[in-house]
Amino acid sequence: KYFYSLRFIVFSTAHGFAGAYEYLNKKAHGTDIRVSRFFIYFNSRVKEFRTENVTDTGCHLIYVIEALKEYGTCLESFWPYDTGRLNYKPTEESYEQASSHKIADALQVNINLTEMKSCLAHGFPFVINISVFASFGNGGNSGVVPMPTQTDLAQGEAGRHALLVCGYSEESQAFIVRNSWGADWGEKGYCYIPYGYITSPTFCHEAYAIRKVENDDFGQDNWCWQDSQNYLANMPVPNPDHHAIERFQIDEEEASCNANEFTEETSEEIVEG
Repeated sequence: KYFYSLRFIVFSTAHGFAGAYEYLNKKAHGTDIRVSRFFIYFNSRVKEFRTENVTDTGCHLIYVIEALKEYGTCLESFWPYDTGRLNYKPTEESYEQASSHKIADALQVNINLTEMKSCLAHGFPFVINISVFASFGNGGNSGVVPMPTQTDLAQGEAGRHALLVCGYSEESQAFIVRNSWGADWGEKGYCYIPYGYITSPTFCHEAYAIRKVENDDFGQDNWCWQDSQNYLANMPVPNPDHHAIERFQIDEEEASCNANEFTEETSEEIVEG
C-alpha cells in the first residue's frame, strides 16, 4: 500500500521484507500498519558488517532476516523515512518498541518454479535478489520486465536489486512483483517478471520469506503508538490515492486451486522461534 522512491538508496532489501511484514499483518487482521524501512535497513547492515558505522552499501537478504529476528521492527512513526537519517542509529525508543515485534520463523525458498509457487500458494510472499540489466527499465513504462536480451548479457548486469514477489499469473507465465521505486513506476508500483527470469539461478541469487512473528499477533491492538517525537510533519507522505494493496494480495482462489499441486513443506527453514 505504501511506496517510497528508493532509486538512489540501496535498501530495497529492507523495503521488500517490510512489505512482506505489512502484508502478513493485513492478511491476519485486516489492518494497515507501516513499519520502518530505515530501522530494518540500519540493523541489517549492523548484522552484516558488524559495526554501527554503516554506509549505504546495501545488504544481503539473510542479514535482514537475522536483524528482524534479533531486533524486530518498529512503526514508521518511530523511525521515519528521512534520507538525512539513513545511516544513523535509531532511537532507544524505537528499539524498545521493535523488541515486541520480532520474527520467529522464515524460509529460504529454493530457486525453483514449483517451490516458489508453493510458497505463494500457502500465503507467503517472498523477497528475491536478482541481477538487473538495462532492459529492466522497460518495466517502469509497461509494467512488464522482459527476459534479459543478448545485448543485456553482452553489456553485463547493471547491479543487484531486491523485490517482493507476491503472486503469479499462469496465463502470463510470470510472477507479480512489487518494486520499491514508487507508485508511478510500472503498474502502480508493480510489474510482471517472467518465470524464466526469477527461476534462473544465473539471474536470481537468493529468495526468503517471513513465515511467523514471535508474538504471533501483529495487529494494530498489539502496537504501542505512544511515540514521543513527531517526525511526520517533516517527512514526505506517500500519495493517499496510491492504494495498490489489492495487487499485493495473493489471489486466494487461484492459490487454493494450485495449493494441492505442491508439497506442504518445500523450503528450508532457517529461523526457528
